[in-house]
Amino acid sequence: MGTIDAPKLEIHMFGGFTAVYGGRPITFGRGGTGKAVQLLQLLLIHGQAGISKEKLMQDLYDWETVTDRNNSLNSVIYRLKKQLIAAGMPEEEYICLKNGVCYWCGTMETFVDTVAMESLAVQAAHASEEEQIRLLKEACSLYTGEFLPHLSGETWVTVENLRLKHIYEDAVRHLCQLLEARQEYQQIFDIYSRAAALYPYEEWQAYQIDSLLEMERYEEAYSLYLKATKMYSDELGLPPSEEMMKRLQRMSGKLVSRESNLLKVRRMITENRYERGAYYCAYPSFVDIYRFVCRQLERTGQSVFLMLCSVHSTDAANRWDKDAGDDLLKAIGTALRRGDVYTRYSSSQSLILLSGTRNEHCEIIYKRICREFERLEHSERCHIEYEAATIVEVSGDQPEMHFRKKAAW
Repeated sequence: MGTIDAPKLEIHMFGGFTAVYGGRPITFGRGGTGKAVQLLQLLLIHGQAGISKEKLMQDLYDWETVTDRNNSLNSVIYRLKKQLIAAGMPEEEYICLKNGVCYWCGTMETFVDTVAMESLAVQAAHASEEEQIRLLKEACSLYTGEFLPHLSGETWVTVENLRLKHIYEDAVRHLCQLLEARQEYQQIFDIYSRAAALYPYEEWQAYQIDSLLEMERYEEAYSLYLKATKMYSDELGLPPSEEMMKRLQRMSGKLVSRESNLLKVRRMITENRYERGAYYCAYPSFVDIYRFVCRQLERTGQSVFLMLCSVHSTDAANRWDKDAGDDLLKAIGTALRRGDVYTRYSSSQSLILLSGTRNEHCEIIYKRICREFERLEHSERCHIEYEAATIVEVSGDQPEMHFRKKAAW
C-alpha cells in the first residue's frame, strides 16, 4: 500500500476502459484492445488470487494459432511493463509468477471498479441491515455499464461480463427488498430506473411501475407502461408480456376519477368526436375485448372473425422499412368499418376483430387493406399476408385456419 500522498492507480472497466495514475490518464495502443492491456485487465480482475499462466495463455490467445504461446505471453508481459513505466509509473516488476500463477504485484494503492463492486456485495451479505443498504448502494453505483464492451468478442470478457451482471442484478433486487420494508419507494424507483437505463429490454420497467403505484403516481405509471410496451413492439416486435399486462390491470382502476354521477361518467368515457374507420386500441385492451366477445358469442351466436395481417419483405435479404408496420395499421384503420377493432401485435403484425363477417368477406376485406397499403408506397418493398378464422375455430383445441393469402406487388 502506498502512503497518503503517493500516486494512486485507478482502473475502470464498466462501460469502457480507463486507467489513471496520479491523476493522469494512461494510454495504450490499438484503442485498448491489444494483448498487453488485456493482460493488465486479467491480472487486476483476479486480484490476490492470481491467475495461472496456462489460463492466461488460454484467455489471451483463445482460438488464435500461435506457435509458442509461452514465449508470446512472456513477450506481452515484457511489453506491458515497458508501457506502464513509459506512462510515468515507477519502475517495478508489476507482474509476479509463483508456482505457475501470475499476480499483479504493483506496490502503489490500486482501485479496480469491478473488484470493488464484488467486494462490496460480499461484505453486504454479512452486515447489519443499515450497513447492507449502504454497501449495496455503493456497489450498484459502481456498475456503470457492460464489462469492457469494446472487447465483447473475447470469450473471457463474455464470461466475466455475465458473472458481474448477475452480481449487479442480485444487488439491485436485494437492495430494493430492504428499501421496500422501509417503504422507501422513491429510492426504489430511482434504483430500478438506473437498471432500466442500462438494460432497457429486461423488463426492469415493471418494477419501476410497481414503485410508482405504491407512491400513487398512477399517471406516471401508465405513461411508463405505454412507453415500455411501444419500445418492445417497435424494436423487438414483441407484444406486452404477461407481467406488464398484470401491471396494467393493477393500475387501470386507479386512472379514472371517482364520479358517482352516471351522466358525468358517460361523458368522460364517450369518444369526443365522430371518427371514421375501425377502432384502434392497445393490445391489452384488444385482449379484453376479444375475451368479452368470446363470452358474448355463447349467447348471440354472431359470426366474428379474428384476422392476423403480417408485412413481409420482398427483398431477398429480408430488409424492409420499419415504417411498413405503421403503414399497415393506417391501411387497416382506413379500410375497415367503425364496428371493427384492431391493434398492433408486433412491429410487423396487426390483429383485427371482425364482427358480423362471413367467410367470403375476409378476402374482400384483405383486398381493401392491400389497396390502402399500396397507396402508402411500400408496394415495391413489402407484401401483406393474412390468416383468418372464426372465433369459435380459434378458441377450439385444434383450430383450422381457412385463409392464408399473399399479395406481392
